[in-house]
Amino acid sequence: MEIICPAKFPGTQRAVEAIPILADQGVTAVEVSIEFNDYFDHHDCDEVHKLISVLSSSGIRAQSVHGACGRLYDISSPDDQIHERGVDGLIESIELASLLDAERVIVHASDFFENNRERRFDRAHGVLKELSAVASEAGIVIAMENLIPKFLGYNPDELLALLESIDPGAIGICFDTGHANLSGRFEEYAEALLPYAVEIHLHDNDGTQDQHKFPGEGSIDWPRFAALLRESGSMASMMIECQPPEGIPWSKAFQMFRSQLGE
Repeated sequence: MEIICPAKFPGTQRAVEAIPILADQGVTAVEVSIEFNDYFDHHDCDEVHKLISVLSSSGIRAQSVHGACGRLYDISSPDDQIHERGVDGLIESIELASLLDAERVIVHASDFFENNRERRFDRAHGVLKELSAVASEAGIVIAMENLIPKFLGYNPDELLALLESIDPGAIGICFDTGHANLSGRFEEYAEALLPYAVEIHLHDNDGTQDQHKFPGEGSIDWPRFAALLRESGSMASMMIECQPPEGIPWSKAFQMFRSQLGE
């Protein structure tokens, strides 16, 4: 079972610096994020080409791209400027995934909000329907991430409704274990979403905050998760969305996680 990790490493200033270190630690695939321009500026053509070159020379592939998210990039926002910026960010993510030969783009349906849920749902659904078709033409699948409460698509019913009337071959779920744990209904969410998952974000917490702890350092029952994963028949990619415990190389961290799953 291949496990991927973020294209980031503590102590490095840029993504291109992290890749050779990750390769030395046994990493074979990464998720590239465009959330932080100071670490990887996807608008800088030279930096994109450097990343492509260093991935190739290091023998690491880009498995997925995590799109821009947050209040300024909210595809559900009733504010036209924010909405359009979110749409542009998703288009840029698809374009970058195509350049990197990545298979998926991870998307958030919204940022935190208090009202206008129906309008936000309609806006997000329209964007996803249109751009999933664009992504599909490039051989890329959009993966909608289950989020934390007060975000659009935090529960299975709403998240799966966002996928309705969209080609299932063009869009799927990114099941986030840490976010599901914050619901207090982890097993229920996992049973509902894992059959639709094309990627899984793996991290832990104590059930009160989105802490992005390494699996086993929080309250998630990982052997039970492993059983639910097997029962679902999911073939989703697995990505540890946090850093290993201090001083532990990724090769050992992957082994530690596999032991959490009872492998």
